[in-house]
Amino acid sequence: MTIYRLLIGVFAVSTIVGCAEGLLHRVDQQQGNLVTDRMIEQLKPGMNREQVVFIMGQPILKNSFDSDRWDYIYTFAPRSQTPEKRYITLYFEDGLLTRLVGNYEKMESDVEADQEDSLNGIFTLSGGD
Repeated sequence: MTIYRLLIGVFAVSTIVGCAEGLLHRVDQQQGNLVTDRMIEQLKPGMNREQVVFIMGQPILKNSFDSDRWDYIYTFAPRSQTPEKRYITLYFEDGLLTRLVGNYEKMESDVEADQEDSLNGIFTLSGGD
């Protein structure tokens, strides 16, 4: 009888310790379109939609009411930390890429540091979430 109590006690303690905060293994969660700095650097004004899809992949959101706007949304939630949300929105006119809006840090440093870049100011930054 005492062996059963001992086993139940060991099981209960190991369960409590295993469920304590920070001891459980949690995986990083990634959702949406992963957009890298290299992808953004390859975008040029005047690219057609097929060229953009080749670089960026299909957007996660295509606006049903505005086919000239594509949204790429990415959420990364590292283990037990606040999720990081990033987005980039591409705008087209007459089937050609005209500008980008997003909250990627790399875009901000590129635009501020090098205004003579071949991107010709198509990047617009917003405060973002």
